[in-house]
Amino acid sequence: MIFHRTALFLFFALLASLPLSGETWYIRHDGGTRSSKEHSGQCDGKTDAPYRKGSGQHCAFSDYRYLWDDQTYNNDAWVIAGGDTVIIHDGPWRVGWDAATGKGAGYTWCLGGGTSGCSNPPIPSGTAAHHTRILGENYANCGTPEATDRSKLTQIFGGFGVWTPLNLQGAQYVDIECIEVARHSQCVFFGDPPVPAPCNRGGPKDDYDSDGVVTDVHTHDLLLQDMWIHGHVGRGVKGPIGGLVTCTRCDIAYNGGAGWDFDDGNGTPSVHATWNFNYSTIEWNGCNQAYPGPGAISCYGQSNGGYGDGVGTPMGMCLATNIDHSKFIYNTQDGLDLGHGDKGTDCPLTITNSIAYGNGGGSFKWGGNENPAVFTNNIAIGNCVRMSEPIPGQPSTFNAHLADFCRAEDALPFDFRQGGTVLFANNTIVSYAPTTFDIDCWDPSCSDSTLTFKNNIVLGYDNPKTYSLGGKPEGPGGFYFQKPIGHIVRSNNLFYGLRGLRCPTGHAGEKCENPQFVSQPRFSSEKDLDDFNFHLSPTSPARGNGVRIPEVQSDYEGKPRPSTGNYDIGASQH
Repeated sequence: MIFHRTALFLFFALLASLPLSGETWYIRHDGGTRSSKEHSGQCDGKTDAPYRKGSGQHCAFSDYRYLWDDQTYNNDAWVIAGGDTVIIHDGPWRVGWDAATGKGAGYTWCLGGGTSGCSNPPIPSGTAAHHTRILGENYANCGTPEATDRSKLTQIFGGFGVWTPLNLQGAQYVDIECIEVARHSQCVFFGDPPVPAPCNRGGPKDDYDSDGVVTDVHTHDLLLQDMWIHGHVGRGVKGPIGGLVTCTRCDIAYNGGAGWDFDDGNGTPSVHATWNFNYSTIEWNGCNQAYPGPGAISCYGQSNGGYGDGVGTPMGMCLATNIDHSKFIYNTQDGLDLGHGDKGTDCPLTITNSIAYGNGGGSFKWGGNENPAVFTNNIAIGNCVRMSEPIPGQPSTFNAHLADFCRAEDALPFDFRQGGTVLFANNTIVSYAPTTFDIDCWDPSCSDSTLTFKNNIVLGYDNPKTYSLGGKPEGPGGFYFQKPIGHIVRSNNLFYGLRGLRCPTGHAGEKCENPQFVSQPRFSSEKDLDDFNFHLSPTSPARGNGVRIPEVQSDYEGKPRPSTGNYDIGASQH
């Protein structure tokens, strides 16, 4: 008897310790209105079925906004609880007031909050064991491990001056998957002259939104996966974070202000922040997206009222960062700008297997407090005048008001603090920016800092268009140290076409020879670098002339580096 009682007690104790499964909620266009204690609607939202007849039925909601608004005069309480799952079918789904269209549930959306303030309230937080999940219907099969299938995304969009269609301020232990976040108009906030037209913020108000996704210092343990965030007048993602945020297979594109801006406009610093950015792309930011498309209707530099960093950060920032298999391309300013990372000492940075090209400023950029920094198996093309000329797939006038090319006059700037370390290994760098590596020390001395620079290919091109932008004949400069770095460990690098760099360099295994890529064009116009093949030809002097580096076990494409013998120099292993 005692045995049975003990076993029963243990069973119930185990049952109590298991995470609750939570409710699952459904949104579909053939669903019904939301029923609640205060409102006699058609559906309870808990069954993946259309509405038939009657009230209080087991069927899906017919509007995404019913999740937090039951239409009883701006009741902004979520119907879901933390740890619940929402599956959104069909699309597109409007966020914001309906007055611009006269469709939907009526004029009561966000009544009392003003048209700009009718985003979703903070999403109920999950737990570490059981996240709250908001999922597009194809979340289980939204693409491959390397890329999202956009045709499978469920779209939400902001309109009628709404601040954001996806408010993630305060989101904790929340997953957002297989979702497209867009808008359905093409008026602009940034740029002078505004093309095609400025957004009318008065009456009649244009049907626009400001920022695609917003976060704050209370946002942490957030997963964004298989997402396309594009076409917003401001930022794609905006705001500081307060812990771990992971973006996997995200594409943040064609946002008029910037791609991902960790600055909320007030310089609020992130807190205990870690940002993982994997198999993702940030592209064409600083450019306003044509609606319904394709491409950029207008792009602007800073001197024309624009702002187009792919990733931007405020001063006072500490951001631990892990970037892998990602792209930063065709942004009107810097591709990745972590250069304001100047607070704290625990902000490690790892950038691997990633590529940047076509950006109007620098390609990859980080500050002295991003330490230790590891930069391996990357490809950087410092073709900072590329967006001055036609680009396939873009309207011929996309760059009519674009300026500030090569605005930073360097391709890869990074900085040290005293005692900081940078491992810069097995990268392929191609550039005509006036200076290739612009390196500074933020402290009075960096006598105990270390730059390890091994197995890199650096290929320079002479571009006369840069002469008025800080460049000079005979190609780009190589290394520019604004202050001395105490320990520089260089070996087995291959340089070619750099102004003022001569061999022998005095460092073991370094050569000044043509790298002989499979496809290595002569440079006569901007488009020449578009189809660069970075694999090494059979006669390349980079083959087998690198050293083994324990931190670099594979190449840019995942091919193993040899466990014995010498590595190839550069990002690609033959």
